[in-house]
Amino acid sequence: MSEKKKPGLLGYAVVMSVITIISKALGLLRDVLVGRNYGTDVAAQAYAAASSLPVMIFDFVIGGVVTAAFIPVFNSILVRKGKDEALEYANSYVNFILIATAVIAAAGVGLAPLLVRFVAPELSAEATALAVKLTRIMFPMIIFTGLAFSFVGILQSLGEYNIPALISLVSNVIMVGYLFALNWKFGIFGLAVTMVIGWAAQAFIQAPKLLSFGYRYRPALPKFDESLKRSLKSALPILIGMWTTPICTLINNSCASSLNEGRAIAALSYSSKLYIIIVGVFSFVATNLLFPKMSKAEAGGDREETTRLIRTSSKTLVFVIAPITVGLVMLARPFIALVYERGEFTPADTLLTSDALRFYCVGMIFMAVNEVLVKSLFASEHPKAPMVSSICSMSFNVLVIWICYGLPSFGAPALIPALGERFGIGGIALTAGLATVINFFINAVFAWRKKICRFTGRDILDAGRSIVAAAAMIPALWFVDRKIGSDIGRIGLGILAGVAIYFVACVILRSEETGAVFSMIRRKSGKKGDGENE
Repeated sequence: MSEKKKPGLLGYAVVMSVITIISKALGLLRDVLVGRNYGTDVAAQAYAAASSLPVMIFDFVIGGVVTAAFIPVFNSILVRKGKDEALEYANSYVNFILIATAVIAAAGVGLAPLLVRFVAPELSAEATALAVKLTRIMFPMIIFTGLAFSFVGILQSLGEYNIPALISLVSNVIMVGYLFALNWKFGIFGLAVTMVIGWAAQAFIQAPKLLSFGYRYRPALPKFDESLKRSLKSALPILIGMWTTPICTLINNSCASSLNEGRAIAALSYSSKLYIIIVGVFSFVATNLLFPKMSKAEAGGDREETTRLIRTSSKTLVFVIAPITVGLVMLARPFIALVYERGEFTPADTLLTSDALRFYCVGMIFMAVNEVLVKSLFASEHPKAPMVSSICSMSFNVLVIWICYGLPSFGAPALIPALGERFGIGGIALTAGLATVINFFINAVFAWRKKICRFTGRDILDAGRSIVAAAAMIPALWFVDRKIGSDIGRIGLGILAGVAIYFVACVILRSEETGAVFSMIRRKSGKKGDGENE
């Protein structure tokens, strides 16, 4: 009997894309149900502040170290010394992560009042008190977060991508199930407990596959050998390099808590989650599939393969995300209304949330491609480059927010408050989007200087064709938004018109990615025809 052939990159990509889309759809449904039940009132404000804190602190204190510092070292050991040595290192690393996250969780529970006041200083006393209670319930999920992402690193390095892709789906199923069946009885406190259970499930769902690969967890103090020291040596620059999102979120939430009687912090949370869901469907698949591949290519000295992976995935991401960006900008209000506007989520909340989403979209393409660049720099063990780009983009975000809105958490008033009053929540989202753009360009320069990836003139031209083709959608979407009466009609007709115009424009502009799509269709049709003739 012949050995069962493993799927190639395209097969993994298709399966991961389907899993990710379903997971993100469930994540969106989760947020819709939260919006329906709580709108932007006191409970929603408290939940937005409290639920972001454990994730934010995790990202800030340990974040990308879990996988980014682990995968290159694990793959290097795997290539040079074999699987047994690699799994021994993995066990030591997991024990280190468990100890670190336990300390962080304990500190978060004890410092909950201080953290809530820092992240959302302008919340009402009622919302603040509730946020403190919810924070204390949710902080232990950091331990499961660290464990889950450690397991993800092991499985992806060993060639298993589908189980790690399932983890978000599992937690979202648990959350959605609670919101449908039990929220009426246990309310916001039950939702907080369910969030912890969901994160625990993300870790445990991976255990059977880990066992099949021969991994056996053994509790012990971490072995600080050369391999673990090598990971920890790169940990600090990797950590700082991933600080952009949590620090910007902290600063931006702080300012939003003072706008629109506190409603802006919930609206910013809804729009940010939706934005990340949409970008994440594609960037998650690309980076999680490519990072272990790039790490192995670098460990084997194959820089040409690393460059090929970066260039191809970056152009594909631009091709897919450019029309989505234009569609969201033009149809933000009906899209938010269709997704969220029900129950306690009012038309006023829709306007506030859509304003933020529209401006977040400025950074959408750059955010997706930047994820590929960051992972390529980590894979080649150049973690200081993303650190520098992160510091620059964070500095930009903090400076602009300080000028326009002030820094309430630090007691610093706005330098030009008229700007903050003029742009409102949209200005906060725009600042975050522009910070992402800056992050991307600095990382692109580093990737070029380190000779990891040098985008050619043809690459830039191909990406430009996708952007120009997406821009061709604007007149049609403008017409649909103003002439069609219902929100579902605007979205439905907008998608049909936008997709048709985009592909026609891509064909006229001779987009390389469109040619690849047509070639794949012809190959599939040819195979089908051959099968029918047999």
